[in-house]
Amino acid sequence: MARPKLYLIDGYSNIFRAFYAIRGLSNSKGFATNAVYGFLNMLRKLLREEEPEYLGIALDVSDETVLRKEKYAEYKANRAPTPPDLVPQIPWIRKAIEAHRIPILEMNQYEADDVIGTLSKKASAEGFDVVLISADKDLMQLVGEHVSLFHTGREKLYDPALVEQDFGVPPGQVIDVLALKGDSVDNVPGVPGIGEKGAVTLIKEYGDLETLLERAEEVKRKSYREGLTGHRDQAELSKDLVTIHTDLPVAFEPDRLKLEAPDRLALEKIYRELEFFTLLKELESDFGGTVEETVPAREIETAEEWREFATGVDGEVAVGVVPAGGGTVLGLAVATGGGDGEGGSTVFADFRRPDLRPAVLETLDAWLADTDREIVGHDLKEVLRLSATGPTAAARLFDTMLASYLLSAARSHDLEDVAFKRLGVKAVAVDEAGWSKKQEPPLGHEPLAVYAAEQVELPRRMAVAMREELTNGLGRVYGEIEAPLVPVLVGMEEAGIALDVEFLGELSRRQEGELAEIEASIYEIAGDRFNVNSPAQLGEIMFERLGYPVIKKTRKTKSYSTDQATLEALALQGYELPEKILAFRELSKLKGTYVDALPPLVDDTGRLHTRYYQAVAATGRLSSAHPNLQNIPVRTEQGQEIRKAFVAPEGRRLLVADYNQIELRILAHIAEEPELIESFRSGKDIHVATAAAVLGVAEALVSSEQRRAAKTINFGIMYGMSAFGLGQRLGIPKGEADRFIKAYLERYAGVQRYMDETLASAKETGKVETLYGRVRWLPDVNSRNFNLRENARRMAINARIQGTAADLLKVAMIAVDRRLRADFPKAALLLTVHDELVLEVPEEQTEAVGKMVATEMTSVEELAVPLVVDVGHGRTWYDAKS
Repeated sequence: MARPKLYLIDGYSNIFRAFYAIRGLSNSKGFATNAVYGFLNMLRKLLREEEPEYLGIALDVSDETVLRKEKYAEYKANRAPTPPDLVPQIPWIRKAIEAHRIPILEMNQYEADDVIGTLSKKASAEGFDVVLISADKDLMQLVGEHVSLFHTGREKLYDPALVEQDFGVPPGQVIDVLALKGDSVDNVPGVPGIGEKGAVTLIKEYGDLETLLERAEEVKRKSYREGLTGHRDQAELSKDLVTIHTDLPVAFEPDRLKLEAPDRLALEKIYRELEFFTLLKELESDFGGTVEETVPAREIETAEEWREFATGVDGEVAVGVVPAGGGTVLGLAVATGGGDGEGGSTVFADFRRPDLRPAVLETLDAWLADTDREIVGHDLKEVLRLSATGPTAAARLFDTMLASYLLSAARSHDLEDVAFKRLGVKAVAVDEAGWSKKQEPPLGHEPLAVYAAEQVELPRRMAVAMREELTNGLGRVYGEIEAPLVPVLVGMEEAGIALDVEFLGELSRRQEGELAEIEASIYEIAGDRFNVNSPAQLGEIMFERLGYPVIKKTRKTKSYSTDQATLEALALQGYELPEKILAFRELSKLKGTYVDALPPLVDDTGRLHTRYYQAVAATGRLSSAHPNLQNIPVRTEQGQEIRKAFVAPEGRRLLVADYNQIELRILAHIAEEPELIESFRSGKDIHVATAAAVLGVAEALVSSEQRRAAKTINFGIMYGMSAFGLGQRLGIPKGEADRFIKAYLERYAGVQRYMDETLASAKETGKVETLYGRVRWLPDVNSRNFNLRENARRMAINARIQGTAADLLKVAMIAVDRRLRADFPKAALLLTVHDELVLEVPEEQTEAVGKMVATEMTSVEELAVPLVVDVGHGRTWYDAKS
């Protein structure tokens, strides 16, 4: 009859191995998770591959042990303290072990090795085969006929023969070798001058330590002989210290070590909190389902049936759009009742059914206008887009996509990802619901009903906990900024902006000629024709044929780098070809990305509609896509010319309102820097004032180059620009740039204090906050990886400034939109680009709307410095900015 098998895991050996094997792993809140993740991977592999029936994990209770400390007070005295990133992970590892329902084996004042040794001896004596799981080769001394060691570092299963093969001596002599060589980590002294190789040789010759010490005078090698004769007591002490005890007063209780089924809900909670999404998926697979199965929605088939359903809907309602191809809507899903799903129902209205769409949208408009109602959903912008009365919402909106974004910006906020993290539910994918590229699912398709149900059931369930988590500043950011902004963005997206397609066609033809001219000049300088778009060919021309100095090489291929920074550096040194290549690349990008790409995107009325996304940029800024109108270059004349294509229809004007140096003003306010504050209050040119203050010259004598340098550092300081970066930007030596930065921070001591205090807070809490309370988590701010750490620290300094600027602009958008609806309903907010708002207004209202916009934008927040808004208008976006 086969002997039962007991697995004993050496806890801390594997925890430390996991900690050092996996680097830089943390969740979105900056909590280090590498040791937990690595340990769990080891444990899950064991459970999966070995399917153990009996299992225990031995852990040390503390460093205060009696068996060795009493004999040698300096035992483990040299051991380094537990790494700071590991300390807070230990409780999570214990929670994970407990959630797996695996017994933790520990005894006060005794080491885990001794607990393992005692249990392995007793278990083998009672008919068990024992497998030790450890990365510590000291446990090889326990290996015997019924005890083996799986070394997790070497991934080998050691029996007595393999121990002798790899270690050099059989298990019974391992402690003798360990005693001779000592252990600097545990401060076991050993015998001076004898290392592992010498110890193995001596023990193989003399059999054991005691015999070796008795015959020490016979040892031929002088250093060994003197070490043994002069440190006999030390050698004997060392053997006591390295010997694992097998006689502790601990009982072997097989029933206690018999493995039970894990606590699935407890594991899910741990995995979601630590963001172990792969383990969550494995857990789902292991258990053959999800935590909470979503029931299909009852499908509404007629307008009368819908009205009967809607009549009884009170209070909170969850609403979700079921999309179709091409950006259209297939139908609407609705769930009623609380987050626990009790007393409610889930329905789906397929708009392909006759007369159903108008009935549903009539109800939706009524819900949106109901001040006593809360509407829950994931990406409610798409729900508001359906409203026939325009994108307004008197009802309270709880958008789980935006809540997820505020709670942890640096992640995906798609419903599938958020639901999986929060609920452990793997949502039905679109293709699983019956879609394909060529056809939609048929009416009454059951997978479609399941998909529809999840669009509302999952947000409704997630909303319960999310409301509780959106506390303090985050609650304010959601309630006063993100939620009220949703209808504003829908209005902007639906309005669109008129595009002069003919102008862009003419511009495209002109740019085609300019590109041909630049290309011809490139060939002339190079002395040959080549593929201008090939980095390899360009590198060969510049660095081999023309002999330009090599700035750097690519990391992977070690070929010549021809990236933007390299070309700019060479152009600053006066080389003509890089300058021409830069011009060619910029013009090609403008032509391909905007001039040729925008015209096909206009609608039948000649207007272009972008989409704004609130839950993408970790800084809090809005992002734009389909098309992206926020990255049109404005520093070059060619980039600015594209703005001439954005026009106002006859009888209307485009009005542009732009915050003046908003981030610098916020820096002055948060840093409480008196000189910067005074400069802004007195209306000075801040860059001239900075140059004068730092260089010690009169403002009237500041040159354009000095102003440019001051402008670069004014903005660069907020992004943690280094002396190297400033030197590259200005084309000056690093030492000179370093002196400039030091002079700046000495003169503006408040800025230095702001940077120091912000970094100190970020290191302690792993986050920074804007003036409004928006949180930017910085998981790498204490990373041991230099690049990750420095990048996180640069983000910490910038995040409070840029995030506050983003908050201010969003508040301004809400205020301006509110005034437009109340006082200027024929005017509309069309675009936002960074710190700028673009409106379309009736020509006769241009001045009045301009004054209103400036007033609203400058009144959104009272800072230590005045907020200033530059307002312009014209027939085109270009004219309005000129």
